[in-house]
Amino acid sequence: MTEPVAKADPPALLWPALLLVVSALGWGLLYSLNRFATTDGIPFIPYVFWMGVGAALILLGFGAAFRTLPSLSWAHLRGYLVLGTISFGMTYTVLAFVAPKVPAGVLGLGATLTPILTYPAAAFFRMDRFRAIRTMGLVLGVGGVALVVVPETSLPTRDMVPWVLLSFAAPVLYVANALVIAWLRPPPSGALPLAGGILATGSVFMFVVMAATGDWWWFEGPMTTGDWALAAAAATTALVFYLMIEIIRLAGPVFFTTVNFMIPLTGIGWGVLFFDERHSVWIWLALVLMLAGLFLVNRPATPPGRQRAPDEP
Repeated sequence: MTEPVAKADPPALLWPALLLVVSALGWGLLYSLNRFATTDGIPFIPYVFWMGVGAALILLGFGAAFRTLPSLSWAHLRGYLVLGTISFGMTYTVLAFVAPKVPAGVLGLGATLTPILTYPAAAFFRMDRFRAIRTMGLVLGVGGVALVVVPETSLPTRDMVPWVLLSFAAPVLYVANALVIAWLRPPPSGALPLAGGILATGSVFMFVVMAATGDWWWFEGPMTTGDWALAAAAATTALVFYLMIEIIRLAGPVFFTTVNFMIPLTGIGWGVLFFDERHSVWIWLALVLMLAGLFLVNRPATPPGRQRAPDEP
C-alpha cells in the first residue's frame, strides 16, 4: 500500500539507513516493554488493545494536523483490516502472551524467521521459485530454532520451550500477512495514513477479542511500572509502524528486510539493560545460524549487472 520506489543510490540510502536503525531499536524495545507491562499485572489482551488505541491516536492526531487522514474507500479499508488484524492484533497478542514466560532477548530471535519463512511460503503459492541457496538459508534458520529448543541448557528452564515455540507463531503470522497483502494488492497510501489506519482497525479487532473474552482492564490509581511501559509501548508502536512504511516508500521492501538482522541484537541488548539477561552459548549459536540463514534467503536471485539465462535455475 506504499508508493512505488525507484532503486536508490547509496547516498540516498543514508537517511533510510538511519531510520532503519531507529526502527530496529524500537522493535527490539517492544519485547522488553511487553515484559514490563505483563509481569506488572496488565492482562495481555487489554494490554494489546490499549497499546493499539494509544498508537492509533498518536498517528491519527498527526494525520489530522497534516491533513493526511486514512482513506475510507473499501480497497483501503480492506487493506487496513487485514494488516491491523494480522500484523498488529494477532501478532502482538502472541508476543504479549509469552512475554512474561520467556527472556525478551530470546523472543527477539523470532524476527529473523519472518523473511526465512516467507521464502518457502511464497514458493509454495508460486509467488517465487525454489532455489538451492535460499533453501540452505531455510535449513540454517530451522537449525537455529533447534538450537534454542533442543539442548537441555539452551534456556534458563525447560518449561520455557513450549512458550518459545508459541512465540514463533508471530513470524508465521507476519508471513501470512505479507502473502495476503500481495494477493489483495491494496492501493498506494502514504506512511502516516496507512500506519494510522492499520492500528485503528487493529484496535477495533482487539476490542472485539476483549469483549468476547470478557477480559476488561482499565488504568487504576497512580501510574505503575506496567502503566508506564504500556504508554511507552503505544508511542513506540506508532513510531515503528510509521517508520516501516516510510522506509519501504523511500528505499523499497528488500532494503527494509535488513531490519531483521538488527532486531535480535537490539532485543538482546534491551533485555540485558533492563533485566540483566544472560544467554547460553546455544542461544548465541542459534543467533549466528539464523542470521546466516537470513543472509542466504535475502540474497538476490540474480547478481546485479547480469541477466539470468532462460534455463538457469
